[in-house]
Amino acid sequence: MLLKRLFDTIEARRGDLTALTCDLVRFPTVNPPGEAYEPCARFIGHRLAARGFTVDYVRAHGTPGDSDAHPRVNVIARRDGARPGPCVHFNGHIDVVEAGHGWSVDPFAGVVRDGRVYGRGTADMKGGLAAAIVAVEAILDAGIDFPGALEISGTVDE
Repeated sequence: MLLKRLFDTIEARRGDLTALTCDLVRFPTVNPPGEAYEPCARFIGHRLAARGFTVDYVRAHGTPGDSDAHPRVNVIARRDGARPGPCVHFNGHIDVVEAGHGWSVDPFAGVVRDGRVYGRGTADMKGGLAAAIVAVEAILDAGIDFPGALEISGTVDE
């Protein structure tokens, strides 16, 4: 019964998963040089904060490529359950490699065509990060009483 409720909640959010993937693709988080990391991290953090997560932004000072022009900002969000227990952590990276040539669509437009999302990072790893966010939101929406904590992080440079 509990799993059915969860799976039904996830299925009902299919459109939200597609939309969130498109939203994340629209951040041109190309590494190098490291564009748009902070806006992407804050977008994720704002969404999760609205769901009751505590959100921290951690800059990776001193790492290769980190600079004031291209700060390497990661987002870590946590929501504690009603009682003690283990932490389940979902991690995905928000950076992508250069788009390269040969695209039939703008690689940062987040285009949906024939039921598929096209854009840089859909498979590695913005689509996966969107899936983790939607899954955790589905757990909350299904009213599942979980012990411990749920965490999601969006990191730079994997």
